[in-house]
Amino acid sequence: MNKRVILLRRALLSGLIATFAASLLPAQTETHYLGFTYYQTLPGKAEAFRKFIETDMLKFGQMGVDEKNIDAYYVLRLTAPYTASSDYNFAQVVWYKNRPSLAPLDRKVWDARAKKAGYTDYQQYLDKRDTMAKVVRTTWRTSLSRIGEIHAGNYIRSANYQVDADHRNEMARFLREYTMPIAQYRIGSGGLLGWGVSRPAAAVMSDDEAGFSFSVSNVLKDGETLLAGPGALTEEVFKKAVPGKTYATYLNELNLLNVHRKITMTRIHEVVVLAGNPPQVTP
Repeated sequence: MNKRVILLRRALLSGLIATFAASLLPAQTETHYLGFTYYQTLPGKAEAFRKFIETDMLKFGQMGVDEKNIDAYYVLRLTAPYTASSDYNFAQVVWYKNRPSLAPLDRKVWDARAKKAGYTDYQQYLDKRDTMAKVVRTTWRTSLSRIGEIHAGNYIRSANYQVDADHRNEMARFLREYTMPIAQYRIGSGGLLGWGVSRPAAAVMSDDEAGFSFSVSNVLKDGETLLAGPGALTEEVFKKAVPGKTYATYLNELNLLNVHRKITMTRIHEVVVLAGNPPQVTP
């Protein structure tokens, strides 16, 4: 048998072994997708659209939860001082149970839901909605982390970070090793209700196209609590939140990371309505 044939057989055998070994590895953590739909109300229609959200839109969201197609549905109201310069003032958020589909809507399914909500069909629902607001855009994200709670009436402060491409893994590690335990401690001590990180869904949009790499959100009880903040991160608090790490090391790593990241947008939203509960997500 010539040497070339022997090498080919070895290569094939190595490939089979590698494939078999890969099949024995544990499955990757489930990916949780979020769909964001942004709305801008028509002049003088903000109050009417909010009532529409609290009634009809919530009905559709609750149906999705009850039918076990989604984990959670909520609508956010953008607050001052951001409304003046923004192209939207409300945002609908859907936590999908499975990866969202690129296929067209099944109008029979949506017509049936619309009838349950008191409409003749789904188009009538859309026509009513469009008299009060227009859809600005729709985006998808994936959840990197989410802990704690969220309720209607809560406020969410979100900061979007754009991170240099060769430091995005470092950012993810920093959030996992430092920011998440600090948030968990603050949730336990009552400073926060919830915390989470999402990223642009890579299959449909790059970080550069989205304008951010990571969106970090803090959930607080109400507007006053949000403006007061979760409290200063002193060395004493840090030691309780992140045992085994030193405060000096944390500050050093934070300063190094800040060279390669910048906040591109900060927003504060009120949770207007909520159906279901977003899943707890750990990296």
